[in-house]
Amino acid sequence: MSYEQEFLQEFEAWVKTQVMINEMALKESQAVYEADQDERAKEAAIRYESRLDAYQFIQGKFENYKAGKDFHDVPDLGTKTF
Repeated sequence: MSYEQEFLQEFEAWVKTQVMINEMALKESQAVYEADQDERAKEAAIRYESRLDAYQFIQGKFENYKAGKDFHDVPDLGTKTF
């Protein structure tokens, strides 16, 4: 395996881990806010959701790469409701 392939593989695994961590942290922050109405938990949830969106965007780039698409093709992110 070339250096580039190994790097991409490790980076993809790291991004996957970050998605799992931020999903868990988002759920916990939301639960704390719902239980205690703690504004700090609400702000933390917003930060975790933003990070999660960014990591999921990067995951989409990896999917494009695996599908042979161009780097600048926009990954399919689904619909986001605000």
